[in-house]
Amino acid sequence: MTDEGSDAKPTSRTDTERASVNPYATSMGPSGSEPEPAASSDQTGTVLAFDGEITETDIRMLIPERGLWLLLAVLMWGCLIPVFGIGVVVTTINAVLEGFDSESVGLILTFAFIAIGFAVATQYVAPSRRTRRALKQRPDLVGRAVGRFVPSGLLFNDGERTHFLNGDYCKRAETTKHGIRVPLLEGPYVQLYLAKRLFERFDETVWKELQAIWQQPDAKPLDRDAVMERNCQQLGKRPESAISFDGQVTLHVPVDHAAVRKIMYRNGGMIFVYGVATLLAWHFGHWFIALGALILALNTVRYFYNSWRWMEIPTQDTTWHQHGWISPDEVASVTETNGVRLFRNECQRTEWIGETLVWHLPTNRAMYFSREHFESDEDWNQISESSSLESVPSIE
Repeated sequence: MTDEGSDAKPTSRTDTERASVNPYATSMGPSGSEPEPAASSDQTGTVLAFDGEITETDIRMLIPERGLWLLLAVLMWGCLIPVFGIGVVVTTINAVLEGFDSESVGLILTFAFIAIGFAVATQYVAPSRRTRRALKQRPDLVGRAVGRFVPSGLLFNDGERTHFLNGDYCKRAETTKHGIRVPLLEGPYVQLYLAKRLFERFDETVWKELQAIWQQPDAKPLDRDAVMERNCQQLGKRPESAISFDGQVTLHVPVDHAAVRKIMYRNGGMIFVYGVATLLAWHFGHWFIALGALILALNTVRYFYNSWRWMEIPTQDTTWHQHGWISPDEVASVTETNGVRLFRNECQRTEWIGETLVWHLPTNRAMYFSREHFESDEDWNQISESSSLESVPSIE
């Protein structure tokens, strides 16, 4: 079992592609009404609709590897921890009766150290703890969720924004007896957690039909522009006054070395603990325990190395193609796999980075626009001028 912080990943102060199309960062109207995309043939027939509130309890019940943790907890608390705890008690009683020596003290410390280590490790990866860490990273994992799964993907509203995820996301979705989780490709625990209680009627047959459709390659693959226009239409009708944009964004994003350093220090501490356990167990002839602790230490060394390697990388280059429109009130932006529609008043401030206009959104998200994304100077000037009142000095 792994934890989301075990392996360092390239993190940054400002997200890149997901900044503009991230499903949780970005729905339709403050009323939280069900999204209404442009009509298409796949919106009828094979559909699974949901409506309700995602809670912390939903996430805890649906979080990945919950079943594996239950087995681990039974093994640890039902067997190993009591065995080592009894070992501490028995060894201490014998030492009191026969006198303490270096061997008895070493055994007591070894048994106690291992029992406490197993208890802490088991608690650290418990679903409740992982849920709290996930919500600390992404508090918007809970809240309003109304939408539907259809053959083209998933369309839903979080009470503020409308999101579209295509079949590439949905075919990775997993079902359990508690509901569905859809990975959002931002880490193992950043997922859309949809409990079955949110569905008026969860039909297993319909779900299997949808999964079969998402797994199938398109009979007539569309080119990129056609795919993104189709995704944009999923988000609803474009206002007549909207200005279109289309183009590539390339960012040089600074790696968040503070976050990577935190992961590296934690992994270093775990290596030290496992190393001490290995030496103590080896010294007192507990070869099986020593081998297990050594394997854990060597496995953690790999994560530590990855953390250290990211400390040497100053920036991470990220490129994506975006397409959409901007009206006086709203903006819709899509890629080939997902999209979002939101109100422009969600923009907290604007910023110029060279020739690029940046709209900063809540939850450390942003959208990026430049002149080449627009058909004419008039369109570009209208967008840039309407954003100028909130702009800050440019960064060269």
